[in-house]
Amino acid sequence: MSLGLFDVVGPVMHGPSSSHTAGANRIGYLAGKIMGGIPANLEFGFHPIYYDIYAGHRTHAALTAGCLGYREDDELSVHALEEAVQRGISVDCYPIHEEEPHRNTMRVHGIVDQIHWEINGISIGGGNIIINRVNGVEVSLDGNNWSLLLRFSKQESMEKAGKWLAEWAGKDLKAVCHGKESNGEWIYCGAFRQEPPKEIPEECQSDLLTFRIIKPLYLFRLNTNKKPVFSTFANLMAAAEQKPLIDVVLQYESSRSGLPAKEVLTEAERLVKVSREAMEKGFQEPIQLIGGLCSGREGKQMWNYSMSGQTLMGAPFNKALARSVVMAEMNGAMGLVVAAPTGGAAGTLPGVLFTVAEQMNADDRRLAEAFLVAAAMGVVIGNRASFSGAVGGCQSEIGIAAAMAAGGAAWLASGSTEAVVHAAALALKNILGLTCDPPASPVEVPCIKRNGMGTAVAFMGAEMALAGLRSTVTPDDVVVALADTQRRLPSELKGSCGGLASTASGERMRQAWCEKLKTMQ
Repeated sequence: MSLGLFDVVGPVMHGPSSSHTAGANRIGYLAGKIMGGIPANLEFGFHPIYYDIYAGHRTHAALTAGCLGYREDDELSVHALEEAVQRGISVDCYPIHEEEPHRNTMRVHGIVDQIHWEINGISIGGGNIIINRVNGVEVSLDGNNWSLLLRFSKQESMEKAGKWLAEWAGKDLKAVCHGKESNGEWIYCGAFRQEPPKEIPEECQSDLLTFRIIKPLYLFRLNTNKKPVFSTFANLMAAAEQKPLIDVVLQYESSRSGLPAKEVLTEAERLVKVSREAMEKGFQEPIQLIGGLCSGREGKQMWNYSMSGQTLMGAPFNKALARSVVMAEMNGAMGLVVAAPTGGAAGTLPGVLFTVAEQMNADDRRLAEAFLVAAAMGVVIGNRASFSGAVGGCQSEIGIAAAMAAGGAAWLASGSTEAVVHAAALALKNILGLTCDPPASPVEVPCIKRNGMGTAVAFMGAEMALAGLRSTVTPDDVVVALADTQRRLPSELKGSCGGLASTASGERMRQAWCEKLKTMQ
């Protein structure tokens, strides 16, 4: 599947983590649809390493919100644990020890209508997820297509229904999985590019126990399965020789999802609006961070400094730093932000682009287009590398965010397509190897200030490219280098183990967070 622009700049979400909060919400939401109701007891399983940090990302709250039917941008999702208590729903968490799960595994258990469900999901970065097992049967649900889940008491009935559905769907049948459940029943799970029938023929209904239609999470995440307009920087630049870069980017998304270019722009304008509102709220109101490891006032402090006349690099640069930091603070406080490409990196892109747009007197339409151009940079990178810090280190989050921001900034400054691409490459290749090493699980230290660091790198890449400098290593090979570095980076540097987490200061923060946890749900 090709990534969509809004898989990279998005989702609109309550922080603090696109993988572990927004992704968790989506897993919980799909799990709720699969179960067909809300269990009286919810149990969530996590990878043993992630079990130690899920509370700081409010993953259990996000999974609960999804199971209750709330989406990642719903204000009610923030209060899901309190609502569960009010409804008498228990929520328990446990580490998965009996196997070797993916590091971002989230497992949902619940009983609905006397059926025990075990639904295994994986958050793969940037809010993207996959449900890969239901009651022991291997499946493949990513929320990007219509899905149909059927349970039968006999294998023959399942196979008869599956054959009919395959004939009905034809080429619109994207994927099929089926098998015997752990409790002895038979599951059919199909993914379709169009809405599946609301019922199957009567002759196929024999022994049918469960019938679930699951809608796509978002229409703009649908995938037409057409060959993408571009997948590398090289063919992006080639396509832009014939038409303006923004037209190529819009064509990419319209061809991929089937949405008209006008609707793509409308969604991009919504991202600008959400970002602006979060930014303004962060500067005007006190920010209460989940962990309280930082003050929550550093963005405002940076903004005041930018206006002081005492800065070394001038007001625009420092305004960008302030905007990036305040957006990262809003993310760390479960505020409504735009992942770009993750929640932990939600500050760098808007901090850079809002500031450059201000410098260039660009209106919101052009700013929205810059968001899309930046997303295109992320699409190319995401074709080969992960956005998840737990999988690839913080180079996957702040590093890719800096590359996206550099490309978007160069475009806002009317740089050529070549300059836009090389701006992204120059930023990305100078941030390889960045560890993901928060001492405690809240997305605060070093994440908030790293958004500011990413802003500085983005400006470096944009300014160099606009001046005519080019990356000697080709932009596509820079992406190859990122993927290689992600693989080679030790696991201790892709979680709360090494780096800053290994210091005495890190230990003090962990202890402070553990004490705070005793007072939280």
